[in-house]
This record gives sequence, C-alpha cells and structure tokens, in this order.
Amino acid sequence: MQVAIIGAGPRGLAVAERLINLADDDVQLDVKIFDPHVIGGRVWDPSIPQNKLFLMNTVIDQITLFTDDSIEHGGKPLHGPTLFQWLKSDARTFLEKHSEFDDSYTAEIQHLTSPSDFATRGMMGIYAAWYFEWLKKRVRSNQTLTFTQQSVENLTQIGTNYQVVLTDGTQILANQVVMALGHSNNDLTAEEAKFKSFADENSLKYLPPTHPSEANLSVFPQEDKVIIRGLGLSFFDYMAGLSIGKGGYFERETDGDLTYHSSGREPHIIAGSRSGVPLHARGINEKETSEVYEPIFFTLPALEALRAAGHGQIKYDDFEKLLVKELTYKHLLNRIDSPTSNLTYDQAQDLKQALLTSADLNATAESVGLIDEPPFDIEAIRQPAKYLPKSADYTEWLLDYLEKDIQDARLGNKIAPFAGAFDILRDLRDRVRFVVEHDYFSADEYEIFLSKFRPLDAMVSVGPPLERVEQLRALIKAGIVEVMAANIQVTTESGNFVARDARGNEVQGNALVEARVGMTNIDLSTNPLIASLREKGILAAAIWTRNDGSTYKLGSADADRRTFEVVNSKGERMHNLYIYGIPLEGKKWFGTVIPRPGVNTVVLREGAWIAQQILA
Repeated sequence: MQVAIIGAGPRGLAVAERLINLADDDVQLDVKIFDPHVIGGRVWDPSIPQNKLFLMNTVIDQITLFTDDSIEHGGKPLHGPTLFQWLKSDARTFLEKHSEFDDSYTAEIQHLTSPSDFATRGMMGIYAAWYFEWLKKRVRSNQTLTFTQQSVENLTQIGTNYQVVLTDGTQILANQVVMALGHSNNDLTAEEAKFKSFADENSLKYLPPTHPSEANLSVFPQEDKVIIRGLGLSFFDYMAGLSIGKGGYFERETDGDLTYHSSGREPHIIAGSRSGVPLHARGINEKETSEVYEPIFFTLPALEALRAAGHGQIKYDDFEKLLVKELTYKHLLNRIDSPTSNLTYDQAQDLKQALLTSADLNATAESVGLIDEPPFDIEAIRQPAKYLPKSADYTEWLLDYLEKDIQDARLGNKIAPFAGAFDILRDLRDRVRFVVEHDYFSADEYEIFLSKFRPLDAMVSVGPPLERVEQLRALIKAGIVEVMAANIQVTTESGNFVARDARGNEVQGNALVEARVGMTNIDLSTNPLIASLREKGILAAAIWTRNDGSTYKLGSADADRRTFEVVNSKGERMHNLYIYGIPLEGKKWFGTVIPRPGVNTVVLREGAWIAQQILA
C-alpha cells in the first residue's frame, strides 16, 4: 500500500505514526511525506531566524506528538515524552548530533526548566525532527517511511488511485492520499490589492497577511511609522520582531514591572483592531499536564436538552447563555476562594451550594454579600472601553487595563477571577466542536455563532504568554507603541496610510502591516495543489443554506466530517482522498491547536481515525 501524506506538521506526523505502528505485520506499507518546509512544517521551522524569537502560546508540559490512552478509538498507544520531558531527557544529545540547528536552541534548553515555560516555535520544530527520527526506528521490514522536501503541485485521480506530482515534475502513484495542510497564502482581497498598489505608487510599505516569522522586518527602520492592523497573536510576533528583533531589551524592575531599553533602531508602531484592546494574557499555568476543568452547567446533557427544546437545533443566544453561566460560575468560585474574599467560611459554603441551582449567579452572589469587583460582565469583556468618557485619555486607560489584566494573570489559570475563568474555554473546546460537528446550529444560527463567539473565544482564551502583554505595556510606556481605540479604519490619503478610530483619533503612517495569517479560503488560496484541485472540482468550498434559501461560504473545504474524505463540487465523496486540519476550519471548529497529552486531543484523535480507515 502506497500512502502519500501532504504536510509534515503535527497532523501529517500523527497519521504517519498511526499507520506505521498500527499496520498488521503482513501489510506492505510505503508511507511518503511531502512538504516544502522541514519536518514539523512551516510554522515551527527552526531554520527561520525569527522562530528563535517568537514563542508558542502553550506551555511545554502540555505539548506532545505521541498518541496516548486518552485518544478515543486511537488504537494501541505508544507513549513518549512531552516537549518538557524531551527537553530534560533527549534534546541536548539530539542537538549535539545535529549541527544544522542554531546554537541558540542549545542555550534555550537551559532556560526551559519549568513545565509552565513557553518554548520558541523553532524548538517545537526540533522536537518534531527528533520525533521523526524516533518514528523511523519503528519502521518494520515490510514498511518504508520517507520525507521529501518538496511541494505537491497536483493530484490526478486514476481509478481508485492518485498520481502525485511534485514541484520537480516527479510523479508518484499512491493508493491513499492524506492532505494535512496548514495555513496557505491567499490571493489579495480587493482592499489588500488596493493597499499594495497604493504603497507601490507612493514608495510606501505594505505587508499583507502572512506568517510573521516569514516577514522581512529589516525593511522597517527607526524613521518609519508602522500602522499594524490587528491585535491578535500575530501582532505580538510583530511587536517582538520590531523591538527585541531590533536590538532592544526588557529589564524586570524590583517592583516586578518590565522596562524597555531601546536600541534606537525601532520604528514607531501604531496598532489597532475592532476591539481596541489586545488579547487577554494567558494566566500563569497551575494545571497539571492533562488537567481539564469539568463543567457544571455547560455539559452535553444540558446542550442536548436545549436541542430537544428547539426541535433538533439550538439558538446561539441559548448556547452563549449556558457558556457564560459556566464562565461566571468559575469566576465566582475563584472570588469566593480568594484570600481577599469578604465572606465567612459558612457564607462561602452556603453560596457555593446556592450557585449550583441558581438561575442568576451574579444576583445570588450579591444577595449573600460577595464583593465582586469588577463583576463578570460578558459585554464589558467584549467591549471594555465602550463607556469610556470622550474626555478620558485612552492611553492612560489602556495602561491601567493592561496592568489589571497582568495582575489577574499572575494569580494563575486556575484561581484568578478572570484568567481562571477564561482558561476553562480551552478545556471546553471539544464540547463546542461536538455542537458544531453534529449540526446543533441551523445555518442561520451558525453564522451568528461565528460572528459573536469566534472573536470572544479568541479574545479571552487564545492569548499570548503573560510576558508578551507585560512587554506591550512597557513598550507603550516607552513611546515605541501606541494603541488606537476600537474600530480602526485605514484609508489612503495624500500619499500616506491614515488610521482613524472610534474616538476620532487620526494618525498617518508610511507602512501598513496586516497582523494576521490568511483566513482559510479554498476559493482564494494560492497553494498550487489547492488551486489545481479547485479548478478540477475535486476541492470545493463548503456551502451553508439559510432558512430563506440563500447561501454562504466560509472558505473551508467540503469534506465528510466523519471519514474526512474530500467531497467534490458535485457533492461526491472522493474515496481514498482525505483532508483534515486548517482547510476544514469552518466545517469543523478550532483546529488550530497543538496536541496536548492525556486529553483526547483533536489532532491526534482525527489523525488516528484517518489512519485506521486507510488500514481497514
């Protein structure tokens, strides 16, 4: 059996591992992995200089590439070290044998001593390289496992098989093909194309959506005024690259705050987004490797009850109310258990019991006298500056906002009133995935879900390491960065980029950076393979039909959610052709995760299912 896996990131490696280790001894198996980048894939490539600086946003003890006992229907597990365990056991020896990796990674090992530390993205790529060497040692006499560092440009169906065409023209016949693709670049939108043309015509600089690690930041000298559109994870990468990457450094003062020491080579950064605030900092990790929060209210039986009451589907508002109730409950528990709580022991125990049956958690807490300041108000979390007076200084307000976020995150991701509540969203994602993949929402309600829940989830549970938010605050105080208020709008006027916000502020810049990777969009992707399959009708964007008969697309490829087989433009399943991960974002929910041990992690779970279908 010839299996081609397109993509050498964690998903591609997950399928390869299950194939090699689950195949029967009498099965002749040839597994070929293709990727234009290194083993580990594009995001984690340790040869990219900026991946020595940019951080992962998951702690090292909660990262693995090994299938364990928690994976549902995953087959016989083969245990191996988490990233943290590997750093303590095998990393140094592996690096000594591989001179192609920069010496900075050996130095990094010395600093990664706590399970709650954050590694660089390049270190994840080195872990993946070691893992691939481990996997090659598992190959039996009737098996082969190879990696070719080339792109797959085209696939042609020949009966039940597929002809795989590489960049150099090599053709390979495969019985089964798995497309484990990551983020791909897209054609520019009309607005992006306009910005690029304007920049070219006026000797300005425009950086469209891309992976920040691949961006050439040397083109931004200290004279530049760089408008950055977006305050998500990509923003923090650009922030680090345009400060630390320019030779500046941070120093922690005796009071715990960071101070930034400028190199004098940093450009001036003006950043903004729809919300006007960055993602919340990740709380300092207090959780064990596989520890997850067990919900009281946001449970599958409760969701099923909502579905039954809605005759098979649920309203987004009901979904959000249930989820917010869970977040509020966790917030109040942390307030009650806080050393600064104003309640007596008996009052605290009575309130905990009362909350379990309360219809209005905040009202119940208030009736007992719990001081909850500030309270858990989901609308205030979404738009924290909505009611800020026009006369208020936005920068001063933001510095205070960031300081409160920092102080809360320092309390930890279990006991902090806000960071502790926000973190449980990570633990509840599989329940949200279940809701999406089992069509609890109508197309109309799913559209609302995406417009309201996706940005909320990103704001509170996808944030950067705490250190990055501390650095942002220090850079604002140093005058290197300024953050505009909500609803930033960028226009082109009089030979400059101009940014305006909801409070009437206006700034001009000679550079514009889109701080985001390209959205999943099969119709716009410039990936040669996706473009080729799109033209043939093999890959098609999934379509949702609203109650009124109108339709919309989300950019995700169409596929069978159960088997992961591609569904073509005619609605037919393409047998022996599988796709999973980023290209299904929208058809499935939140696949942009790194595998975590002991929690039935989605990357390894889905990879195991695909492998077992191939071997069946």
